Amino acid sequence: MKGYIIKHFGSLAQCAEELGVTPVTVRNWVRQNPRGILKHAPEILRDKDTTSLELFSEVAHREDELTNTENA
Repeated sequence: MKGYIIKHFGSLAQCAEELGVTPVTVRNWVRQNPRGILKHAPEILRDKDTTSLELFSEVAHREDELTNTENA
């Protein structure tokens, strides 16, 4: 998830600025709530060179990582 954000925005801070959220919000997406970024899917898909499949796959992958970490 962090890599996806950096690839498309350059940094977590730049992502926050472009999407009009706080840097804490972006860190929260990476650390515990990846689905939060989906609220901004329309802007991301419109403005970035990505597809809905790539975005949703990143979110699903990060959720799996978090779930596996919690259950370990």
